[in-house]
Amino acid sequence: MISMMKGALGRDSNPEDELARVLGERRTELEEYAARFEETARELGRREEQLRDERAAVERLLRRSTVELEAREKELVAFERELQTRDERLRAAEGELARRRSDLGAVELKRAALEQRERALDGREAALDEREATEVVAEDRAPRTDAAELYFVPGSTYRLVEAPGTEHQVGTDIELEGERYRIARVGPSPLPRDTRRCAYLVRDAS
Repeated sequence: MISMMKGALGRDSNPEDELARVLGERRTELEEYAARFEETARELGRREEQLRDERAAVERLLRRSTVELEAREKELVAFERELQTRDERLRAAEGELARRRSDLGAVELKRAALEQRERALDGREAALDEREATEVVAEDRAPRTDAAELYFVPGSTYRLVEAPGTEHQVGTDIELEGERYRIARVGPSPLPRDTRRCAYLVRDAS
Protein backbone atom coordinates (compact mmCIF):
# COMPACT_ATOMS: atom_id res chain seq x y z
CA MET A 1 0.00 0.00 0.00
CA ILE A 2 2.85 2.28 0.79
CA SER A 3 4.36 1.56 -2.58
CA MET A 4 1.04 2.32 -4.22
CA MET A 5 0.87 5.57 -2.33
CA LYS A 6 4.41 6.36 -3.37
CA GLY A 7 3.62 5.58 -6.96
CA ALA A 8 0.49 7.65 -6.78
CA LEU A 9 2.42 10.63 -5.42
CA GLY A 10 4.22 12.32 -8.18
CA ARG A 11 7.22 14.54 -7.81
CA ASP A 12 5.17 17.48 -8.90
CA SER A 13 2.18 16.65 -6.65
CA ASN A 14 1.56 17.87 -3.16
CA PRO A 15 1.89 14.89 -0.88
CA GLU A 16 -0.87 15.95 1.45
CA ASP A 17 -3.32 16.47 -1.40
CA GLU A 18 -2.46 13.14 -2.88
CA LEU A 19 -2.84 11.42 0.47
CA ALA A 20 -6.19 13.06 1.02
CA ARG A 21 -7.30 11.98 -2.46
CA VAL A 22 -6.20 8.41 -1.89
CA LEU A 23 -7.83 8.30 1.53
CA GLY A 24 -11.04 9.72 0.03
CA GLU A 25 -11.06 7.02 -2.64
CA ARG A 26 -10.46 4.34 -0.04
CA ARG A 27 -13.18 5.81 2.17
CA THR A 28 -15.57 5.78 -0.77
CA GLU A 29 -14.69 2.14 -1.49
CA LEU A 30 -15.15 1.21 2.15
CA GLU A 31 -18.48 3.01 2.29
CA GLU A 32 -19.55 1.18 -0.84
CA TYR A 33 -18.39 -2.09 0.73
CA ALA A 34 -20.24 -1.20 3.93
CA ALA A 35 -23.40 -0.32 1.99
CA ARG A 36 -23.21 -3.58 0.06
CA PHE A 37 -22.58 -5.45 3.32
CA GLU A 38 -25.57 -3.79 4.97
CA GLU A 39 -27.70 -4.55 1.93
CA THR A 40 -26.49 -8.13 2.01
CA ALA A 41 -27.21 -8.30 5.74
CA ARG A 42 -30.67 -6.86 5.22
CA GLU A 43 -31.26 -9.35 2.37
CA LEU A 44 -30.10 -12.17 4.60
CA GLY A 45 -32.43 -10.90 7.34
CA ARG A 46 -35.31 -10.77 4.91
CA ARG A 47 -34.54 -14.26 3.71
CA GLU A 48 -34.21 -15.50 7.27
CA GLU A 49 -37.54 -13.92 8.17
CA GLN A 50 -39.07 -15.40 5.01
CA LEU A 51 -37.64 -18.78 5.95
CA ARG A 52 -39.12 -18.42 9.45
CA ASP A 53 -42.49 -17.53 7.92
CA GLU A 54 -42.27 -20.41 5.49
CA ARG A 55 -41.22 -22.75 8.30
CA ALA A 56 -44.15 -21.56 10.44
CA ALA A 57 -46.49 -21.99 7.43
CA VAL A 58 -45.13 -25.49 6.86
CA GLU A 59 -45.59 -26.33 10.54
CA ARG A 60 -49.17 -24.99 10.46
CA LEU A 61 -49.80 -26.96 7.28
CA LEU A 62 -48.35 -30.07 8.90
CA ARG A 63 -50.50 -29.59 12.00
CA ARG A 64 -53.59 -28.98 9.88
CA SER A 65 -52.73 -31.95 7.68
CA THR A 66 -52.24 -34.09 10.78
CA VAL A 67 -55.60 -33.00 12.19
CA GLU A 68 -57.28 -33.59 8.83
CA LEU A 69 -55.56 -36.95 8.50
CA GLU A 70 -56.70 -38.01 11.97
CA ALA A 71 -60.26 -36.83 11.19
CA ARG A 72 -60.20 -38.66 7.86
CA GLU A 73 -58.89 -41.78 9.60
CA LYS A 74 -61.73 -41.56 12.14
CA GLU A 75 -64.22 -41.16 9.28
CA LEU A 76 -62.75 -44.19 7.54
CA VAL A 77 -62.97 -46.26 10.74
CA ALA A 78 -66.60 -45.18 11.24
CA PHE A 79 -67.36 -45.90 7.58
CA GLU A 80 -65.76 -49.33 7.88
CA ARG A 81 -67.89 -50.10 10.94
CA GLU A 82 -70.99 -48.92 9.11
CA LEU A 83 -70.13 -51.14 6.15
CA GLN A 84 -69.61 -54.08 8.49
CA THR A 85 -72.96 -53.42 10.16
CA ARG A 86 -74.69 -53.13 6.79
CA ASP A 87 -73.01 -56.34 5.63
CA GLU A 88 -74.24 -58.17 8.74
CA ARG A 89 -77.77 -56.82 8.22
CA LEU A 90 -77.62 -57.84 4.56
CA ARG A 91 -76.49 -61.35 5.46
CA ALA A 92 -79.29 -61.63 8.01
CA ALA A 93 -81.80 -60.40 5.43
CA GLU A 94 -80.49 -62.89 2.87
CA GLY A 95 -80.81 -65.70 5.42
CA GLU A 96 -84.35 -64.61 6.26
CA LEU A 97 -85.20 -64.44 2.56
CA ALA A 98 -83.82 -67.94 2.01
CA ARG A 99 -85.83 -69.22 4.98
CA ARG A 100 -88.99 -67.57 3.66
CA ARG A 101 -88.39 -69.03 0.22
CA SER A 102 -87.97 -72.45 1.80
CA ASP A 103 -91.17 -71.97 3.83
CA LEU A 104 -92.97 -70.73 0.73
CA GLY A 105 -91.78 -73.76 -1.21
CA ALA A 106 -93.06 -76.05 1.53
CA VAL A 107 -96.38 -74.20 1.57
CA GLU A 108 -96.65 -74.47 -2.21
CA LEU A 109 -95.93 -78.18 -2.06
CA LYS A 110 -98.52 -78.63 0.67
CA ARG A 111 -101.06 -76.61 -1.28
CA ALA A 112 -100.38 -78.66 -4.41
CA ALA A 113 -100.86 -81.85 -2.40
CA LEU A 114 -104.11 -80.51 -0.93
CA GLU A 115 -105.33 -79.48 -4.37
CA GLN A 116 -104.50 -82.92 -5.70
CA ARG A 117 -106.33 -84.48 -2.76
CA GLU A 118 -109.27 -82.16 -3.32
CA ARG A 119 -109.42 -83.15 -6.99
CA ALA A 120 -109.33 -86.81 -5.97
CA LEU A 121 -112.15 -86.24 -3.48
CA ASP A 122 -114.13 -84.36 -6.12
CA GLY A 123 -113.67 -87.33 -8.46
CA ARG A 124 -114.76 -89.75 -5.76
CA GLU A 125 -117.75 -87.60 -4.89
CA ALA A 126 -118.69 -87.36 -8.58
CA ALA A 127 -118.37 -91.14 -8.93
CA LEU A 128 -120.45 -91.64 -5.79
CA ASP A 129 -123.09 -89.20 -7.00
CA GLU A 130 -123.20 -91.01 -10.32
CA ARG A 131 -123.45 -94.34 -8.55
CA GLU A 132 -126.24 -93.08 -6.30
CA ALA A 133 -128.06 -91.61 -9.29
CA THR A 134 -127.76 -94.94 -11.07
CA GLU A 135 -129.02 -96.78 -8.01
CA VAL A 136 -131.93 -94.35 -7.59
CA VAL A 137 -132.92 -94.88 -11.22
CA ALA A 138 -132.61 -98.62 -10.73
CA GLU A 139 -134.67 -98.42 -7.57
CA ASP A 140 -137.31 -96.33 -9.28
CA ARG A 141 -137.57 -98.90 -12.00
CA ALA A 142 -137.50 -101.84 -9.59
CA PRO A 143 -140.50 -103.00 -7.57
CA ARG A 144 -141.18 -101.04 -4.41
CA THR A 145 -140.49 -104.09 -2.24
CA ASP A 146 -137.09 -105.64 -1.75
CA ALA A 147 -135.43 -108.05 0.64
CA ALA A 148 -132.97 -106.40 3.03
CA GLU A 149 -130.42 -108.03 5.25
CA LEU A 150 -129.25 -104.80 6.97
CA TYR A 151 -130.88 -101.79 8.56
CA PHE A 152 -129.13 -98.41 8.25
CA VAL A 153 -130.30 -96.88 11.52
CA PRO A 154 -130.00 -93.09 12.17
CA GLY A 155 -129.10 -91.66 15.58
CA SER A 156 -126.30 -89.70 17.20
CA THR A 157 -124.16 -91.82 14.88
CA TYR A 158 -125.37 -94.03 12.09
CA ARG A 159 -125.12 -97.75 12.66
CA LEU A 160 -125.87 -100.99 10.83
CA VAL A 161 -128.18 -103.60 12.31
CA GLU A 162 -128.83 -107.08 11.00
CA ALA A 163 -132.27 -107.38 9.27
CA PRO A 164 -134.34 -110.57 8.97
CA GLY A 165 -133.90 -110.64 5.19
CA THR A 166 -137.62 -110.38 4.44
CA GLU A 167 -139.31 -108.20 1.88
CA HIS A 168 -139.41 -104.50 2.84
CA GLN A 169 -141.60 -101.96 1.16
CA VAL A 170 -140.48 -98.34 0.92
CA GLY A 171 -142.62 -96.10 3.12
CA THR A 172 -143.65 -98.79 5.59
CA ASP A 173 -143.06 -98.40 9.32
CA ILE A 174 -141.08 -100.80 11.45
CA GLU A 175 -140.24 -100.96 15.14
CA LEU A 176 -136.63 -101.55 16.09
CA GLU A 177 -135.26 -101.63 19.64
CA GLY A 178 -138.34 -99.81 20.94
CA GLU A 179 -138.10 -97.06 18.35
CA ARG A 180 -140.34 -96.56 15.33
CA TYR A 181 -138.74 -95.96 11.93
CA ARG A 182 -139.86 -95.63 8.35
CA ILE A 183 -138.11 -97.28 5.40
CA ALA A 184 -136.87 -94.49 3.14
CA ARG A 185 -135.30 -96.70 0.52
CA VAL A 186 -133.69 -100.09 -0.03
CA GLY A 187 -130.32 -100.23 -1.70
CA PRO A 188 -126.82 -101.68 -1.63
CA SER A 189 -124.91 -101.93 1.63
CA PRO A 190 -122.76 -98.86 2.39
CA LEU A 191 -119.90 -101.18 3.37
CA PRO A 192 -117.23 -101.70 0.72
CA ARG A 193 -117.45 -105.06 -1.08
CA ASP A 194 -120.61 -105.95 0.85
CA THR A 195 -123.19 -107.51 -1.50
CA ARG A 196 -126.02 -107.46 1.02
CA ARG A 197 -129.07 -105.24 0.59
CA CYS A 198 -129.74 -102.51 3.13
CA ALA A 199 -132.94 -100.78 4.21
CA TYR A 200 -132.23 -97.10 4.99
CA LEU A 201 -134.40 -95.95 7.88
CA VAL A 202 -135.57 -92.54 9.05
CA ARG A 203 -137.27 -91.72 12.35
CA ASP A 204 -141.04 -91.84 12.25
CA ALA A 205 -142.21 -88.29 12.89
CA SER A 206 -145.73 -89.46 13.88
